[in-house]
Amino acid sequence: MDNNLKASGQRAVQYWFKDGLAELGGGVMCLILAVYFGLQQILQSSQGSFAIFFLLVFVAAFGIRKVMLWYRERSTYPRTGFVSAKSGLENHWLLGVSILFTLLLLGFMLYTIIRGIQTVVWIPVLCGVIFAFICTMVGYQTKLVRFYYLGAFCLFLGIVLALSGLGDFWGAAVLSLVTSLILFAYGIITRWAYIHQTKTITENADER
Repeated sequence: MDNNLKASGQRAVQYWFKDGLAELGGGVMCLILAVYFGLQQILQSSQGSFAIFFLLVFVAAFGIRKVMLWYRERSTYPRTGFVSAKSGLENHWLLGVSILFTLLLLGFMLYTIIRGIQTVVWIPVLCGVIFAFICTMVGYQTKLVRFYYLGAFCLFLGIVLALSGLGDFWGAAVLSLVTSLILFAYGIITRWAYIHQTKTITENADER
């Protein structure tokens, strides 16, 4: 019985990534981050630019999610129905790990500030760690191996960019841009496969 419930929950989580919209939305978000880090490098002398751009990125992320849900209601659910998976707040294990990771990251940044350690050149590594954590959590929940590969690649690329001398915000911008392109590729391929797989279902439904 427990195995059946776990399997049903697993399918519900995978359903969220079945139509490719989650990857496409993530690709748009990473593209915005690339622009954000690029502007931070160009306008680094502007007072208050960091807070303003960060707020815009937060608003954009919220808007992208709303648009994705709106389009999914009109595209995915009519084709294959509505499935609701546990949210992050409902999954206590996932919530606990996320909080622990956030606290460790904040603790590390606070330590470097107190010790006077310059971490600007390591921003690509920090971004790589964050991207890798997100991809690993998604891969663990969905059992989709491609997210494990993406997480490992993000961490590797972040380290390479930090050591290459490009560093700081340019390195983070390149990392975000490359990640966005990979997510776009994932999303397009998944979306194409989903549409062709569900085409027969919709055609049969129209014939009834």
